[in-house]
Amino acid sequence: MTPDINAKRLLNSFLELCSIDAEPTRERAMADHLTALLIGLGFSVTEDDAGCRLGGTAGNLYATLAGSGSGETLLFSCHMDRVVPGCGVKPQLAGEYIVSDGSTVLGADDVAGLAAVLEGIVAVREQGLPHPPLELLFSVAEELSLLGIEQFDMSRLVSRCGFVLDAGGPVGEIVVMAPEQVRLSAVIRGRAAHAGIAPQEGVSAIQIAATAIAGMRLLRIDAETTANIGSIRADGPTNIVPDRCEINAEVRSTDPARLAVQVAAMQQALEEAARAAGGQVEISLRSNYRSYRLDPASAPVRRAGAAASRLGLTVRHRSTGGGSDANFLNERGIPTAVLCCGFEKVHTCQERIAVAELTRLAQWVAAILTGGDEASLSSR
Repeated sequence: MTPDINAKRLLNSFLELCSIDAEPTRERAMADHLTALLIGLGFSVTEDDAGCRLGGTAGNLYATLAGSGSGETLLFSCHMDRVVPGCGVKPQLAGEYIVSDGSTVLGADDVAGLAAVLEGIVAVREQGLPHPPLELLFSVAEELSLLGIEQFDMSRLVSRCGFVLDAGGPVGEIVVMAPEQVRLSAVIRGRAAHAGIAPQEGVSAIQIAATAIAGMRLLRIDAETTANIGSIRADGPTNIVPDRCEINAEVRSTDPARLAVQVAAMQQALEEAARAAGGQVEISLRSNYRSYRLDPASAPVRRAGAAASRLGLTVRHRSTGGGSDANFLNERGIPTAVLCCGFEKVHTCQERIAVAELTRLAQWVAAILTGGDEASLSSR
């Protein structure tokens, strides 16, 4: 037997969580709210020092609950933060969708995951159905290139089957492949001169940056690789040839070789432009997270797929161009699939999620928790 999902309770929980301010590194109110809820469900909850390390207000939440049946421990993970503007969210119903008032994001990324996990667990426990031991990991600062989970002590986890609820797309789809992201930062140095009297004596750092960028392949490189210039900055008056300029960029790919080729090409463009103009460039690289590819036969993919099939959902394995906490979990040897949550237009003030998709997501969590039971879930 599988539990009934209380759709009204789920909706109210979602709306409440969206209304809690939780921008990156400012998740204190959300962490406190979730801690109280989890303790009320019988979880043992601890908070790490990621907030202190990142200059934030809260750390990652790690919660455990003993199983009431057989089976290996399962891990469910979501992030507590949302992109800016994510404070003062006023969630509301607009037909079949939940939206914000348009002045902020909705925060369905990742409140949909949080609400679905909570409802799935509540439904299982209140109906007395057996479930395996559980671990929950609710991270901070995920929207800052996964900085929160990077601080978490992975040795605390015992699960070898994980689920991260944090992807757009129809509920039932499973992300089995995600890219590595490399951050490229460059400081370009030219030579200052009076822009009106002796501009020929100067070397424009902005001009070097423009030449380099014009020579780069950017945005969609191929099916597996993307590259983007996120910012270019040079502060100064117009009457001085700028002697300093900063560029921040990223490259992503699920193919390590293609990633390396693209990064090298962008470095070369910067170095050649600086050399030709008589300037200099200092380049730094940082891999924010590693790529992963899950075998369709791996435990989380099989379990999530079987649960979705029992619900009559269309199961599809796919790749993504985005990173998630699953990148770190897989890198640390914990097979972890990302479950698609049904939210749309994320990272914009037009973000939305269909009420039906939110309900299906909670049903999916409950079906995963109750394992091999073939009964269908229903909502009331």
